Amino acid sequence: MRVLIADDEPLACRRLEILLSRRAWVEVVGSARDGRSALEAIETLAPDAVLLDIQMPGLDGLELADLISRRGNPVSVVFVTAYDVFAVRAFEANASDYLLKPVEPDRLDQALGRARQNLATRDAQARADELEALVHTLRGEEAALWVKDRSGRVRIDPARMDWLEAEGDYVRLHVGAQSWLHRATLTGLLETLDRRLFIRVHRSAAVNLCRIERLSCDAGGAKRLHLDCGAQVRIGRAYEKSVAEALARTR
Repeated sequence: MRVLIADDEPLACRRLEILLSRRAWVEVVGSARDGRSALEAIETLAPDAVLLDIQMPGLDGLELADLISRRGNPVSVVFVTAYDVFAVRAFEANASDYLLKPVEPDRLDQALGRARQNLATRDAQARADELEALVHTLRGEEAALWVKDRSGRVRIDPARMDWLEAEGDYVRLHVGAQSWLHRATLTGLLETLDRRLFIRVHRSAAVNLCRIERLSCDAGGAKRLHLDCGAQVRIGRAYEKSVAEALARTR
C-alpha cells in the first residue's frame, strides 16, 4: 500500500516513517510539511492513503480532506493529531481513522488495515465497473461510469464528458466545471467508450469530438483544441494526423 505522510513536525514525521518502514506491505511514497504541498503530492504521487496532521500551515488537514473529497480523489485519509477535539469533524470529512500522537504501533496497524480494506473495496468496485462496461461494449451499448464523490457514487453518462485526462492509475473525467477521478488507465477506458465519440489527442488526454469548437496553433507550432466548456487541450505531435482525420470526418 502506497502511503503519503503530511505533517509539519519533523520529529512526528520521522517517527511515522520509522513505524511504516517496519511494515513490508507499506511503501512511503513521500512526505509534505504543509497542506498545499500535501495536495500537490496527492495529485502527483496518487497514494492509496495519507497520514494527515490537522494543524498545518496554510491549508489545514480538515480543509485539505474536504478539498480532496470535493475533487473526487479516492485516497483514504487517516488523521494524525495531538488533539482529540477534532474527532467529530474528522469523521464528517470521511476519514477512515483518527490517530492521537504519539502514535502507538497497534493503533497504526488498525488504521492502515481500515485504509487497506477501503483500497480493496475500491479496487473490487473498479473491476466490477470495468466488467460492466465491457459487457455493454460487447452488446453494442455504452455503459455509464460510476465514480466516487463525498456523498457516495455518481453516475456519469459518457456522452456528457468533455475530455479525459490521465493521472497515474486514474483518469480524470471532465464534465463542464466539474471533474471526477475514475480508477482506470486512459487506454483501458477508451477501449470501453464509443470510438466515434472520443479520440485520443495526447498520451495523457482524449476529447469528446462533439465538444470541439476550434483548433489553434501557436507561434511555436503547438496545436490545441478549444472545447465548448472553455477547456484547451494540447495535441501531441504523434496524434496530429489522427486528430486531423477525425476532424475532417466530422465536418
